[in-house]
Amino acid sequence: MSGSLFAQRMSRVKPSAIMELVKTTAAGDYISFASGLPDPCVFPQETLRTIADDVITRDGRAALQYGPAEGYAPLRACVAAMLTQRGLTTTPEQVLITSGSQQALDLVARALLDPHDQVVIESPSYLAGRQLFDSAEVNYQTVPMDAEGMVVDGLAAALNGAKLLYTLPNFQNPTGLTLSGHRRVELARRVVQADVAIVEDDAYYDLRYDGERLPPVSSLAANPWAIYTGSFSKVIAPGIRVGYLCGSPEMIERLVCLKQITDLHTGSLTQRIAYEYCARGFLEPGIQRLRDVYRARRDVMLAALQEHCPAVLTWTRPQGGMFIFCTLPVDRDATDLLRIALARGIVFVPGAGFHADGVGHNTFRLNFVSEAEERIRSGISVLGDTIRAWLA
Repeated sequence: MSGSLFAQRMSRVKPSAIMELVKTTAAGDYISFASGLPDPCVFPQETLRTIADDVITRDGRAALQYGPAEGYAPLRACVAAMLTQRGLTTTPEQVLITSGSQQALDLVARALLDPHDQVVIESPSYLAGRQLFDSAEVNYQTVPMDAEGMVVDGLAAALNGAKLLYTLPNFQNPTGLTLSGHRRVELARRVVQADVAIVEDDAYYDLRYDGERLPPVSSLAANPWAIYTGSFSKVIAPGIRVGYLCGSPEMIERLVCLKQITDLHTGSLTQRIAYEYCARGFLEPGIQRLRDVYRARRDVMLAALQEHCPAVLTWTRPQGGMFIFCTLPVDRDATDLLRIALARGIVFVPGAGFHADGVGHNTFRLNFVSEAEERIRSGISVLGDTIRAWLA
């Protein structure tokens, strides 16, 4: 590869603005609404310690050895049963265990996408997903969102000539919005009609605080190109790096080959820990605890925004997940606001980076799960005062 071609390709691969912001502010005394990180105070540390000890004592040689690229068989069966309960009928052979859901997206991009292929994404969309697709050198067709999630009315034109559609239907990152039931049916129908692959990123499925659970889009129409991804990062702990994807057996076979040349397999020890956590009945109580803690923090942030922020600022009201998305007057730039907020000890993520269509400069994302309730109240109070002074 020539030096100029290498430089051209690498120019599309940029460091995560969010992670760079988190890294820059980590050493300071900031109230951070910037990260996508769960609160480590709610990690089941002692439970995982006990499970890890038991796994190594009982199964140490296998747990510390290389394993099959497809994943630990009992965990694959566990995930298949879990997805079937969600309405997505799945066999263990349709499950691939990955090193977090980010690797699932990476494997799909490697398998399905060539440079200049057209990818349909929501606007705004998950930043790390966009960076991954950027590295594949694709072109984007963006679809706007409203209170019901992705707007599907104009989707036919966007899907024309597309290779893949990427969506986060539940408590989307960054907006917190959820795709409504009737739009899920329409989206599933349209991607099948267009013969387009759909990647359904459902990392936040279990973090629902209000409303009824909705079926996966991938369950609503028979689509051989449908791929569903999820993760234990948000409901056990991110550090175990255990995610999964579900697809047709033919798709899994192709992705297994790619995984073998990427990292051989997901860690044998952490897969067994994740499996034992589920098999011993800790998953559902753990999820309920997270829901109780995070619901309260969401409500505190929403109340504080209502109390302290000017009426010209609007925001989403998520039914779950981790994020609230805010919109300033159209002539304002959230990056300018961030500079002032940083000086007052408040961190958030400007929204332009979540948009592939050059808009969103007047938006920003807040994480409501990382900080305790009192720090949320205090931080939003300062942020509201900062916005008022800045607008004036």
